[in-house]
Amino acid sequence: MTNKNNIMRSMLALIFAAIVSVSVSAQVTTSEIIGTITDAQGQPVSGVSIEATHVPSGTVSTSVSNDSGRYALPGLRVGGPYTVKALQAGFKEQNRENLQLTLGNSTTVNFTLSTAIDEVVTVTNDAIFSEVRTGASTSVTNEAVQSLPTISRQISDFTRLTPQSSGNSFAGADSRMNNITVDGSNFNSSFGLGFDGQPGSRTNVSPISLDAIEELQVNVAPYDVRQGNFVGAGINTVTKSGTNSFNGSVYYMWRNPGLVGKKAGANTFNPGVFDYKNYGFRVGGPMPFFNFGENDGPAFISGKNKLFFFVSYESEALNSPGTTFRARSAGETVGGNVTRVLSSDLDALSAYLATNFGYVTGPYQGYTHSTPAKKWLIRSDYNINSTNRFSLRYVHLDSDTDVLLSNSSSLGFGNRRTNLNGLNFQNSNYKILENIRSTVGEWTSTFGNQIANSLIVGYTKQDESRESLGTFFPMVDILEAGSVYTTFGFEPFTPNNELRYNSFQIQDNLSFYRGSHTFAAGISYERYRSENVFFPGSQSVYVYNSLADFYTDANGYLANPN
Repeated sequence: MTNKNNIMRSMLALIFAAIVSVSVSAQVTTSEIIGTITDAQGQPVSGVSIEATHVPSGTVSTSVSNDSGRYALPGLRVGGPYTVKALQAGFKEQNRENLQLTLGNSTTVNFTLSTAIDEVVTVTNDAIFSEVRTGASTSVTNEAVQSLPTISRQISDFTRLTPQSSGNSFAGADSRMNNITVDGSNFNSSFGLGFDGQPGSRTNVSPISLDAIEELQVNVAPYDVRQGNFVGAGINTVTKSGTNSFNGSVYYMWRNPGLVGKKAGANTFNPGVFDYKNYGFRVGGPMPFFNFGENDGPAFISGKNKLFFFVSYESEALNSPGTTFRARSAGETVGGNVTRVLSSDLDALSAYLATNFGYVTGPYQGYTHSTPAKKWLIRSDYNINSTNRFSLRYVHLDSDTDVLLSNSSSLGFGNRRTNLNGLNFQNSNYKILENIRSTVGEWTSTFGNQIANSLIVGYTKQDESRESLGTFFPMVDILEAGSVYTTFGFEPFTPNNELRYNSFQIQDNLSFYRGSHTFAAGISYERYRSENVFFPGSQSVYVYNSLADFYTDANGYLANPN
């Protein structure tokens, strides 16, 4: 008992914020069961043993009702089914089976004890009007994730179930004002260049396979001190865990290019080739571990009820036209996707640059943009004992996407592509990376029947740098009739355009139960560092009024390079 008191005092010394409420509210990674134990006359019964078992994993959590007849089982795994038992000498054992817990919600299970032989009554409060709710929120269960349709296979297909959402905007706030957590650790596009604030948005891929998501929750207006760092919404996500049985899935999806339209009324159109492939697998189960027995010696034993693993892998590959505009042949009419740019001019220019400057322009039409992505998620859960559990999760994303060169007039003439006037070469385009490495560990503990604690430590590293397609070469805009005719050379804003950032996080949430009240307190620390290099125009930028002017200048340089 002395050790437990010392631990409690050490944790309380870390507190800098605390609140008092009738009950504890949502945790970002777990669920909770609370309730009241009464006898047949409605009087509270103390000292009743409560035991909740997560049936798939055999994880057992216990508590004892206090003098007010109240009990709490915090830090429970989401999902289920759970079996909850109430045991007290002199009363018939009662239980509630097939109980499903949702992320960030406390489920109330009240027991009325009786000495009668007939079946007893168990009451579960309505979660919508429950006393434990602390603000507007939407929970999306694993059943909903598996059954609801999704187009992008991203969590935004499910967060839109929130009434206050408009796309990735919540309650009228910009999407960058949201805070996304995965397994309790902040997981955002922290530098803010992503279009929707979500990691992976630079390449428009999800960093975690949807097949690895257990549940998610959207909080719009919580009044729990442990939830913050957002103006729009807090989006909490937990990943799947292993159980006592081996299970998994294998899938393959693709998009048939024949589904792309090629005709509008009497007009025909060549949209190019759109090709999408998505495949992956997941597997989880108990993990054998090495046990150093005193009598039998070291040996591998089953991880059932003790140690679990979960692995998910997914590969995406999207190929689509880099541009549907094309150069025209002599005598061909400008219109549709046929630009004014002559193919003969671009062929001659490409050959001239290769011969005289050793610069390869790449094609000017008919090329493909690609967005490959490979995602790994590895997780392990360890039931240390009946009062301590530990989980460790690693996320790995490698992705990139092709992007057309900028239309900005900040460097060069601007407005140089995606119209009928101009057509650039492929090697003036660039790639954006979206590479993520994220590790988070969580240790949940209970101390007696009055204290529960959750410690989360996480580290995330992200790389959103650019990569060029061609070699370093001056960028040149060539005009005709006052607008850009063609562009070649190194993209104006890509030289040394690098962006890497990382964050280290520590969170500790403490719940102290006393009578009918819960004291919630904790600490949260995050260190963020970024490295951003931006050196636009370092390749030099030139604008010529015509192809003839360019050839004249280039030939003059070749004749007298000094």
